[in-house]
Amino acid sequence: AFMAVGVKAAAFAAFARVLHVGFGAESESWSQVLWVVAALTMTVGNVTAIAQQNPKRMLAYSSIAHAGYALVGLVAGTREGGAAVCLYLGVYTLMNVGAFAVLIALERRGEACEELRDLAGVGFRHPVLGLAMTVFMLSLAGIPPTAGFAGKLALFAAAVNAGYVKLAVVGVLNSVISVYYYLGVLVQMYMADGDRAIVAPGRRPALLATIVTTMLLVLAVGIVPSGFVRLATDAFASLR
Repeated sequence: AFMAVGVKAAAFAAFARVLHVGFGAESESWSQVLWVVAALTMTVGNVTAIAQQNPKRMLAYSSIAHAGYALVGLVAGTREGGAAVCLYLGVYTLMNVGAFAVLIALERRGEACEELRDLAGVGFRHPVLGLAMTVFMLSLAGIPPTAGFAGKLALFAAAVNAGYVKLAVVGVLNSVISVYYYLGVLVQMYMADGDRAIVAPGRRPALLATIVTTMLLVLAVGIVPSGFVRLATDAFASLR
């Protein structure tokens, strides 16, 4: 979870500062290069994630695609784009920490959750974990009313307003592709039978608190995004 979230968030904070502050006046020189990198990153990440049967690897490869989405905001080269990147990094952190926390909750000592089939039937046998994973998967796919939708909308709107309509279209198409493998997780949880023993979430209170908190925040950002957008705007303004 840390490698998927922490490293990427820190790297993009550095990218935003270097590109927008240090080389903001030369945005025409680097924006086209980032355009290609963003499009390739989104596409390669999503296509590779489709083939994964290990949920952790699927999330890892999908995180590549999400790096591509975040790059869309940098390509825009505007304050709106920078604020969208800040918002998306926060949203991405919540979604992925929550999703990895659910996978950790499904593991037992010496028995890792390594295959999608290990999720079979969890949605009905453990409703809290099932509901939380549903929220995280829908948010990662960018489906409203979740934080993922609000974050992607901000990124793509910034790209369109900056004149990068084609890149925004590539981003939307990649989001559609990602729905396939994110919904695959929910299919296993609710439409497949399984009897894998799972430690009751209540016996791991810190982990359960992490799952519930991130789930509620993902829903809050999606339903009432205006306050979080202002926070992201102020955060990006502080870079300058």
